[in-house]
Amino acid sequence: MSQAYDVKVPLASSLQQIVGALLFGADRPLTVEDISSCLKSVADTDKADEASDVSIFSEASPNEIKEALGNIAKDLSRMEMGFELVEINGSFRFETQPCCGRWVRNLLKIDRPNRLSRPALETLAIVAYRQPIVKSEIESIRGVMVDHMLKALMELRLVRIIGRSELPGRPFLYGTTPAFLEHFGLKSLKDLDDIDPTLQRSKPSERKAAHKKKMV
Repeated sequence: MSQAYDVKVPLASSLQQIVGALLFGADRPLTVEDISSCLKSVADTDKADEASDVSIFSEASPNEIKEALGNIAKDLSRMEMGFELVEINGSFRFETQPCCGRWVRNLLKIDRPNRLSRPALETLAIVAYRQPIVKSEIESIRGVMVDHMLKALMELRLVRIIGRSELPGRPFLYGTTPAFLEHFGLKSLKDLDDIDPTLQRSKPSERKAAHKKKMV
């Protein structure tokens, strides 16, 4: 007759270890708030278990979680494991490194993604740096109609409608999407200023004021 044994699994020894496991097991990118909420939830659930002391991790501050994320990123970079920790729009996840892309695509039988055409990139850059922006402003800068280009960028989920202008007729305002940040590996739109300082993004308040001024 077989006998079952209750094998006790040791607790994680560090916050970094837990954060790494959460990122690996998650089916979506995680924010610092997601991780903090999970730590507190587990502590509340295990309160009845006197042999389990996980409350120390529930007290981790946002800065401590960010430090753990930073250490994970540094360790992966040092070990050259072929994947890295990336931050996209305030959320974190593991991604394979671009230098290993051809092997990963071959394994997963994925075709190389189509490159954006120059006109598409020019239109996308205008939207990214000047959002929120109306179609007529894009056309004024490019000197051509952009209906087809905007539609294509929206189908690629790189551009979206984010509201309506106060200009006559209340035309749509266009802006970029979270997928845009992911596609170009940007943490936030602020990173655009570092890429090309000569195309400093205008602040939403300045764009709104400009729309109102045109109405006068």
